[in-house]
Amino acid sequence: MNADWTSEPLRDYLLRLGSAAPTPGGGSAAALAGALAAALGRMVVSVAQEKSPHPDHARLLAAFSSQRDGFLRLAADDERAFDAVMAALRLAKDDTARPAALEAALVGAADVPLRAAASCLSLLETLREAEPHASRAIVSDIGAAAHLALACLSSSLLNVRVNERSIKDGALQSRLASQAEKLRAAGEEAHRALTARVAERLAPRP
Repeated sequence: MNADWTSEPLRDYLLRLGSAAPTPGGGSAAALAGALAAALGRMVVSVAQEKSPHPDHARLLAAFSSQRDGFLRLAADDERAFDAVMAALRLAKDDTARPAALEAALVGAADVPLRAAASCLSLLETLREAEPHASRAIVSDIGAAAHLALACLSSSLLNVRVNERSIKDGALQSRLASQAEKLRAAGEEAHRALTARVAERLAPRP
């Protein structure tokens, strides 16, 4: 595992992703989709700022930069979380510390993609704010970013589910499932509204 994902060349990451190594996996790849979405949003605002500076641009650029870097950190966090689960599973089955270690690792492995999904929801809101600043020539990039953000959110929630179902604490299971459902519903609605707006702007003019 590469502990500092932010400094790894993309090609090297993709080679690791496509190998039989236990990490990176789907959670890390989902976070990368979020980082790509944030970078696309930042590109749209950068172009808008060059053409016609607006007081909102600096705030939006900073928000997208922070979100992009946050997703890269989440990609690395996901790898560490999965490694912790594997380490717990490798403990001897008669080790009295094994159940607690595994439960803690599973909780951590569910928490990372849950945070990623919440970050996607915030990103979709930032993209919504950026959309009016996109010219018709590049508003499609806002739509592409929205699709990537939803892919990140949906994929992250799959990883919440796969870890949540193995957690023994029933109350925690229910809480995770409830949080995941709220994020799914809010994310799909935000995505629907934003992509509808993009489609409207790209529709043939009368």
